Amino acid sequence: MKLLNRMLYGSLLGLFGLAFFVMLLEPYTDAGFVELVSVVLLTLLLFFIFRFIFRKLKNFSAVQTKKLVLLNFILFIIFQIVAVSAVRLQVFGDPWHTATQALQLIEGSHVWDPWLQYYPNLIPFMSLQIVLIKLSSLFHLSYYVLFYGFNILINSLIWLMVVRILGRKKPAFAAFASIFMLILPMNYDFILRIGYTDGIAILMLLLLASQFQMLLTNRDFKKRQYLSLALIFMLAYLARPNVIVVLVALIIFALIAFFDKVKYGNLWQSLGKYFLACLIGMVLAFGATRGLAKAVNYDMNNPNVFPTSNWFYESVNFSSMGEWTTADRDYILYHPGYETAKEAANAGIVQRVSELAAAPWKIPVLYITKFSSLWSCGTFATGTDYQLYSYVYHWAKAPAFLIEHIGAINLFFESYAKALMALLLLAIFLRLKQEKKAPVNLFTFAILIIMGISLFHTFLWEVKPRYQFMTIGLLAVSGILSLESLFSLKSVPFLPKRIANLGKKKMVVILSLLSVLSLGLMATVMRMQPKQTIVVNAQFQPLNNYNLDKGLVSLKPGQKISQNVSLNTTADLLNVTTANSAELELRVEKKVNQKWLSVLTASVAAGTTDYLVQQPFEVGQYRIVYDNQTAKTQKVGAMTETAVLDYPTRAEFDGKEVSLGFQFTKIQAEYKYSTGLIALFALLYLLLIGIYYKTH
Repeated sequence: MKLLNRMLYGSLLGLFGLAFFVMLLEPYTDAGFVELVSVVLLTLLLFFIFRFIFRKLKNFSAVQTKKLVLLNFILFIIFQIVAVSAVRLQVFGDPWHTATQALQLIEGSHVWDPWLQYYPNLIPFMSLQIVLIKLSSLFHLSYYVLFYGFNILINSLIWLMVVRILGRKKPAFAAFASIFMLILPMNYDFILRIGYTDGIAILMLLLLASQFQMLLTNRDFKKRQYLSLALIFMLAYLARPNVIVVLVALIIFALIAFFDKVKYGNLWQSLGKYFLACLIGMVLAFGATRGLAKAVNYDMNNPNVFPTSNWFYESVNFSSMGEWTTADRDYILYHPGYETAKEAANAGIVQRVSELAAAPWKIPVLYITKFSSLWSCGTFATGTDYQLYSYVYHWAKAPAFLIEHIGAINLFFESYAKALMALLLLAIFLRLKQEKKAPVNLFTFAILIIMGISLFHTFLWEVKPRYQFMTIGLLAVSGILSLESLFSLKSVPFLPKRIANLGKKKMVVILSLLSVLSLGLMATVMRMQPKQTIVVNAQFQPLNNYNLDKGLVSLKPGQKISQNVSLNTTADLLNVTTANSAELELRVEKKVNQKWLSVLTASVAAGTTDYLVQQPFEVGQYRIVYDNQTAKTQKVGAMTETAVLDYPTRAEFDGKEVSLGFQFTKIQAEYKYSTGLIALFALLYLLLIGIYYKTH
């Protein structure tokens, strides 16, 4: 069994080493290309700052630690509320489909969105949205009040679980975790704005880790833990089926403990009970999914349901390097030449595996690329997945500074997050290297699940950076557990010895040269990437809601429809979505001294889908007006399913709410590495050099 432990240790060491280098050295992210020297220098800066903070926290009394944790938790709640109230972004994809379908079911429609018919795994999340929508109606609240409230609750529980798990080890760990979780940029984005199942999966993995921690402490498995563990694993599986890697981790640990009874005693029996409880939870999850499907009249055997083999078919797509593609989806959906989608998927798998076998060099390229994709992004693409966060933003609401500098802000947080994650991965790697074994403990349990998720997607499933995000809680726990040994080292471990031993003055010179190189690259090479389009305010119309035969409203002769729009910064280009059946008058009016003054009047020809207007729009309150001045009833495009639409203002029309499609933008695109961003990095580099000079 020593061989098993050595293999486990060697595999984890190699995988975390690879993840560290990918996180540190992969330049491409969904936010744009990141300047890599800056990531290395930021990692150094974070190392020095965190080391200083951790050493101070070790001297805190129990009372001081509790006060600090409480203060940081209060700040975390405030920051979350500010994040969701000050910034709103249009959501699309799975969350939009499930929310819209939930609303339709509540309203009595049993017409299923094809997207949900493809993916029955979305039924549990849609059922949660049904509950939230019904509660919002019961208490006469906006759906998004409960939606954001629920997301804040989940995110706050994640925060508390990380602090609690680490607090059981050392009070200083809890204090440091309360600071770390406060400055983790991902905590203020995806979980809050999108919700989805990522937050639930993160929380459930932390609860499983907490149960494992108590198991190691008590060396026993009490009967009442069966129910709690089964329920936790059930929720975890409903959120993300890839949590089955926990079962694999438990089997490995049980084998290690069984063959080393001198060290672990009868721990293997308790691990077996833990495994059994999780297995029961998985069975309950199967039953819950079918029960929820029956409750909403969803046919699990409908011909559009994708087989499980579909995801393996996508995972061996060499041309896309294992990422989801529309072509793969359509092949399984329509299964040309095959009677069922399952037959098509199996045939596709055989063909793709044969192609890989015929060119063996493709196999390592595919799997290394897939693994690297999971660790390529510091924010795990949580700012780009299901939000139009990449090259175009569809703000419903945001401060002017954020709107005007979003490209630079996005790249800064990406660089910062990459440095933050790289530091955690390095700490984990060095702890493994120092211990030279993988014992049965909380740390190994956490990192085994982290890498288990990575390998699951690398070898069995499709990949995207966000799929690794569900391990962020465990990554924080295992990383912070490892930082103490990293901070105790006398030299900076991620620098070659020849450089680390050069002496203070020479190191200051090297850091200065690297800083100049980084700033120079930002001002030249990095500015060659596409500029950032600045969207000032927009309401995106998803294709499943807006097209020429859906989402149309009727304007009677002389009738008009208008929607208020707020511009927090200037714009000079307006794109209005119309799809009108006859010529309509379009007006844009601005509120001045409590009166609406026309700033634009235009006749929009019949059949126009997008009407572009180039003219300056100042900061202020506007409204877009469609006016039917013809003698007949006419159609105009509008979003009609607005109950799950997070937009500050909507148009009231014939007693119901609708939303018009529009986009205010700036014509002049901006450099992502703006002058202000370069200046900020320059200040950070000066801080790094100053800290190094003072502490060495």
